[in-house]
Amino acid sequence: MEDLVSVIVPVYNVEKYLKSSLESILNQTYKKLDIILVNDGSTDNSKSICEEYVQKDSRVRLINKENGGNGDARNVGLQQVKGEWIVWVDSDDMIHKRQIEILLSVAKDNNADIVVGDYITIEDDELPQDSDIDEEYVKSCEILSEKHLYDDEFIKRRSMIFTTPWCKLVKRDAFNNIKYPTKIRHVDTWTTWKTYENVEHVVFVSVPLYYWRINPNSLTRNTFDNSQFTMLDAYIEQFEYFIKKRKQRYVEIVFSEYIETFFWCYNRMNEIGLNYSELKPYLLYMRNHIKYIKYTKSIGFWLWLKYRYLVYYKIPKLLK
Repeated sequence: MEDLVSVIVPVYNVEKYLKSSLESILNQTYKKLDIILVNDGSTDNSKSICEEYVQKDSRVRLINKENGGNGDARNVGLQQVKGEWIVWVDSDDMIHKRQIEILLSVAKDNNADIVVGDYITIEDDELPQDSDIDEEYVKSCEILSEKHLYDDEFIKRRSMIFTTPWCKLVKRDAFNNIKYPTKIRHVDTWTTWKTYENVEHVVFVSVPLYYWRINPNSLTRNTFDNSQFTMLDAYIEQFEYFIKKRKQRYVEIVFSEYIETFFWCYNRMNEIGLNYSELKPYLLYMRNHIKYIKYTKSIGFWLWLKYRYLVYYKIPKLLK
């Protein structure tokens, strides 16, 4: 008997892209789908488009709610799940017609709780054509293990795809006791890593199955204000969790992400002439917690020294 897969699509003011996104879901080769559209108080024609697809296909359900942000829409979607598995699709993106079929097949063959696929970027007006899938790439999927934790190149190349909710097939139980934060940015950075902590087996398949659209109207991509600091707050939560769990390699990885994000914020603020003073607490946090970055086999002497240089000397004017 085939497993039911719930596909959750948060929707907010995406009338330009919504039909192509929904068509890519309805045209999946795997048919046993429970498609949940969460209209987060759209003010454009998105709601009407959702209603059109409810009439078009009995697998589609629509939940209308007042605007509460991306995290709130995701939480509402999770409450409506009927399937054994969950797939997320952002409503301005598209998926390969075989995405769910392939991810579910890999999950079954490898007894996986989460299967992570790969993605490609597409331009604003692009409608990608599904390419043929090389079955050898599917078979050569990787069961994530300790060796991947110590592969810096793998982590660097794949950090985004392992953080986003999309391009994954996830067992419903992985979301037990997990809620997306509301009214803030970067909800994925707060949440996705917790699903990995809830499961035993994660598999990566290096096949592009998701089309991530470079949407010029994306608020996150085009603006900067201190709400961007919530990503730093999310890394602090992860960092302290892994310290308590004594997972040293995770501590090192998260600290590296924290530093990169800190300097990204600093550089953006520098570009647009914002006052740095609001970043000061995050620099002080780094200074107070650098002691947890130990000289280990994974942190060689030069990297250990680099972290201390960045934390103590790179931006001294923040402390003035």
